[in-house]
Amino acid sequence: MRNFIGRGNFTWFVGVVEDRNDPSHLGRVRVRCFGWHTDDKSQIPTEDLPWAIPVNPVTSASDLGVGESPTGLLVGSWVVGFFIDGERAQEPMIFGSINSSQDGTIDTNQLAVGNNTISYTADTSISEPLDPYNTQYPYNHVMETESGHIKEFDDTPNAERIREYHKSGTFYQVHPDGNLSTHIVKDRYTVIANDDSIHVKGNVKILVDGNVDFDCSDLNINASTGTITIGTGDVVASGISLVSHTHTDTAGLGAGITSAPNPE
Repeated sequence: MRNFIGRGNFTWFVGVVEDRNDPSHLGRVRVRCFGWHTDDKSQIPTEDLPWAIPVNPVTSASDLGVGESPTGLLVGSWVVGFFIDGERAQEPMIFGSINSSQDGTIDTNQLAVGNNTISYTADTSISEPLDPYNTQYPYNHVMETESGHIKEFDDTPNAERIREYHKSGTFYQVHPDGNLSTHIVKDRYTVIANDDSIHVKGNVKILVDGNVDFDCSDLNINASTGTITIGTGDVVASGISLVSHTHTDTAGLGAGITSAPNPE
């Protein structure tokens, strides 16, 4: 009976990625497989290694752009796979990468090990809570890209967090008690195409070091008590200035009663 893929001897390998610039954009990489390929690149140059196809997890559709892109491997990544053409060894397929340790340095992300490599200063002017990072291995699930973007889903008991971090320093973090901290190192833009509703059951504190421009077609402010204090500036309603408007005494009005402000 003839052999086919899935029948016959299973020929597998361990190797190191040497090239990831797949011209077909399929996530393929060139792998130097230990034992199958010599370490002497003068005998087998990197460009002569066959392209290895990555196997994506079942959580990725891998169809019509749906799912995760198969672009996680780096040059230098250790991988394990098999040859779908057996000992002919010209059609490799990769089903995983291997975490390793070299010269005492482990490849496991330091945030997962328990070393917080992201530092920031809490804003005490708004009583922002301190960084709640208190990871214990192996509870923190970390994904970091080669430029430094990071996602953390930390399941450390009593220190559960979620943090998403951009290499620039902008990030948000959900604290163990449900608090949310957001740090933006530059500008923020929010566009809402329809309505927006906010219900704050506690207090609101807003500190602005610069200017505030507020523009709307209609404004209603209802407050049972309170005070509006303006150091410099003005409030203008219906063309009448709060700072420069005047009142004129009108005959017949009671003592201490004046007529409406004169906008002129």
